[in-house]
Amino acid sequence: MGTTPHPTAIRFVEDDHLLEITFSDDVTHEYRTEILRGYCPCAHCQGHGSMPHDWNELRREPEVLISDISQVGNYAICIAWEDGHNTGVYSFEILRQIAEEPSEVLGDYPPEQMDDVDW
Repeated sequence: MGTTPHPTAIRFVEDDHLLEITFSDDVTHEYRTEILRGYCPCAHCQGHGSMPHDWNELRREPEVLISDISQVGNYAICIAWEDGHNTGVYSFEILRQIAEEPSEVLGDYPPEQMDDVDW
C-alpha cells in the first residue's frame, strides 16, 4: 500500500482564483477555487459518503476566495472560504485525484455552470 504524497507548499493566487499545491514528490498542481468550492466535500454540501461528489452552484465571489488553510492531521487540509464556510476537509488523496483523475471524484465534471462564472 503506497503513501499519498503530502503538500510541501500551498499558495493561493487570489487574482486568478487558483490554489497551487506542491507535493512531497515534487509534483505541483493548480486547482481552480471554483472547482474546490463547488465540489466541497463537507457533509453539508455532499451529505454523508457521497461519491462522486455533486456540484453545488456558486453564486457570489466570496464563495471562491480563501481566507485560511489549515492542516488536518497527516492526511488533509481544511479550507476556510471568505463567506464563512469552513467545514470542507480535502484529503491529500482526493486533491491528487481531482487534479489527475477528476471524473473519478467529481460527478458531472466539468459542470455546465462553470461557463457562466465571471467574477
